[in-house]
Parts: sequence; C-alpha cells; structure tokens
Amino acid sequence: MTNRKLKKNVKSVIFMASISLIAILLMVITKDLKTSNDEEQTYVMNTVVDNITPVVSTNTDSIIKPFTNSNVSINKTYYDKDASQEEQEKSLIYYEDTYLKNSGIIYSSNEDFDVVSVLNGTVIDIKEDELLNTVVYVSHDNNITTIYYGLKDVNVKVNDQVTQNQIIGKSNMNKFCSEGYSLLFEVNNNGKVINPEQFYTMNLNELN
Repeated sequence: MTNRKLKKNVKSVIFMASISLIAILLMVITKDLKTSNDEEQTYVMNTVVDNITPVVSTNTDSIIKPFTNSNVSINKTYYDKDASQEEQEKSLIYYEDTYLKNSGIIYSSNEDFDVVSVLNGTVIDIKEDELLNTVVYVSHDNNITTIYYGLKDVNVKVNDQVTQNQIIGKSNMNKFCSEGYSLLFEVNNNGKVINPEQFYTMNLNELN
C-alpha cells in the first residue's frame, strides 16, 4: 500500500477545525460551570434569606405611671387579699362611714397635676360620677383597660386615639381622698383587676 501525504492546505484546514472545536468545547464547558455556580449561589442566598427571621421586638413600650409631676405620691395602695392586715388597712377608702377596698392606687398631691395615658390606646368611655367625678376608660392591646377616676378638665372624647404620655385631664379634689388633689388609677386585664404597681413592670406580651 502506498503512503499518501496530505497536502499542506488540507493539513491547515484540519488544524483550524481542531482549534475551533476545542475553543467551542471550552466555551460550552465554561458556560456550564458558570451556570452551575450561579444556580448554586442563588440557591444558597435564597436559603439564607428564607431562614432569616425578621427581628420583631418582644418588648412593648415600657409602661409609665399616669402622671409626670414629681410631687405626686401614693395616698392609698392597692387592696391585696393576700397582704398583711396592716397593709390592707392602708388600702381601705373611708367614705360615708364605710370602708371600701381600693381596686387601684390613689395618687395625690398638694397641687393639681396632669393625668396622662400610660400606653397608646383608645378612649372607650367617659362617665360622670358623684363620688368619682369624671372617669375615663382607655383600651389597650392585650385586653387591657386602664381607668382614670376623679378627673377634671378632660380633653379627650370617646373613640379618640391617645398616645403614651398624652394628657387626658387633670387631677381633682375628690371625695374618695381627703388630701389635696388626687387620681384613682385602676388596671383591668380581661375583667381582672391588676395591682398598678406590678403592672408598670409587666411584659404585656405575657398578658392576653
């Protein structure tokens, strides 16, 4: 069999075709690798994002007292059925020859003072009472209602939205307290009375 030699131009064509084929293969391989890496990166990022839990503060606004005047002090404490007899006596309200158990705390001062909302809320009722004067009821989250007894110069109305520390009225000279200007403040959660002094330090998320 005779050996045939390829012409130079044929060799050149084959060489160029081989180079082109290799280049095409490299492009395909590079593209596949890039696509694979992109898909993996996207998946990882999605996983990270999906697994991130939005940071939601479990702390509600800190509860403030219903006044800002530093001259205000406790006149009558909350009546606790489990307290000592001495402590219970300090919480009794004397009115018309009758001793009444205090369902909140009576704050008093020798001067009238602003009464403020302890939390954001909605005014749900305002009443007038011979003994308690003007009474304002404010509803808050977590089934909480705060009640402000014995006010004057009330500047809110039913269905008003109030913000924490907003003035809702002023203290008054009240029959349930014989010492200066006073406010009887009460807290209810689902109809259950809460000691206001304990309420100030509570986590509202624990109430329902």
